[in-house]
Amino acid sequence: MNSHKDSRGLGHQVGTAPNLPKGMTLIELTIVVAVVAILMALAVPSYTQHSLRVHRSEAIRLLLQASICQEHVHANTGHYDTSRCLPVSEYNRYQLGYQTAGVQAQSYSATAVPVAAQTADACGSLSLDQSGLRSVSATGISVSKCWNSR
Repeated sequence: MNSHKDSRGLGHQVGTAPNLPKGMTLIELTIVVAVVAILMALAVPSYTQHSLRVHRSEAIRLLLQASICQEHVHANTGHYDTSRCLPVSEYNRYQLGYQTAGVQAQSYSATAVPVAAQTADACGSLSLDQSGLRSVSATGISVSKCWNSR
């Protein structure tokens, strides 16, 4: 091969690269792993809380569907009938149930109880009654925070 002199008068063979380190050292790899671990430690809890908050909208949807149906029954029959109107959770995150005086009651309270992974939600169960009163089973957390998903 041809030899070539650079501006400093040092020679090296044309067509070959100077000796540069190839790959990563163990220290560099350790630093990368540590940075990724720190980012994951910050991101995963935030993502989990966001997911729980987003999934809470399913409970609100179930309760509002049940309320609309109960009001329709009440308008047609003059009483609420909790044996009807049992919306089912599409993703099995909540189970809907009623607390009432009976089949021909003048009041009802529908409750969406979290199941599976959704039980980690700080709001707990959400409830809605015939007067539109909203509540949550958790203590120390505002009803509006849970119902507005903020």
